Amino acid sequence: MNGSIIIPERFKLAGKRVLVIVDDDYCQHHEFFGEADFTEKVITLCDKYNGKRIKKAEKEKTFYHELTHMILDSMKRHRLKYNEDFVEEFAQRLYEFEKTKV
Repeated sequence: MNGSIIIPERFKLAGKRVLVIVDDDYCQHHEFFGEADFTEKVITLCDKYNGKRIKKAEKEKTFYHELTHMILDSMKRHRLKYNEDFVEEFAQRLYEFEKTKV
């Protein structure tokens, strides 16, 4: 495996469909690289921020960060899903796993 990660367009968690969209304007307006919308079941990512292209690795890391939020929400772990330190640490481990598996 070459360590390449394909970010999905959609997937299911706890039987519910989650969409993954790219919306640079939304990201710019809200000042972030990504967001997990628990109500709408949507992960929003961006390709560009402040007129600069987001590096592929940064976009992948952002996806795993938002995915971690969604997983915790699907598990009804509401306090944990808002714990940014935990979410970031867990997402980093998921990302490392994906990048290094053979």
